[in-house]
Amino acid sequence: MPNYKNIVKQIAKTRIIFLFKRAHNIFPENRDLANRYVYLARKYSARAKIKIPTKWKQRVCHKCKKFLYPGINCRTRLQSKKGKGSHVSLTCLSCGNTTRYFIKLKNNNC
Repeated sequence: MPNYKNIVKQIAKTRIIFLFKRAHNIFPENRDLANRYVYLARKYSARAKIKIPTKWKQRVCHKCKKFLYPGINCRTRLQSKKGKGSHVSLTCLSCGNTTRYFIKLKNNNC
C-alpha cells in the first residue's frame, strides 16, 4: 500500500510546477491571472508542506508576493564586488523591493 502523504506531495509538486509555467506563459497578456497562479502555487506548497523549487521561488517578490517577469515588472542587475562578492539584484517594479542572490565562486587552488 503506497504512502498517502508521498502521493499528496508528488501531486502538489507537479501542480506547483505547472502553475508557475502557466504564470510565466500568460504574464505578458494577463498579469492578474499570473499572480493568481502564483498565489495558488504558494497555497499548494504550504498545504502539502513542500518547498517551491528554487528556480521558481526566485521569480516571486518576497514583499508583495507577485510574479516577477524580468524586463516587464522586474529589473535584473549583476553586480561584481571584490570584497563583498558578486550578486544578482532583482528589483520588483511594483513595490520597489530589492532581493540579492549571491553567486558562489569555486576555488581552484591546485
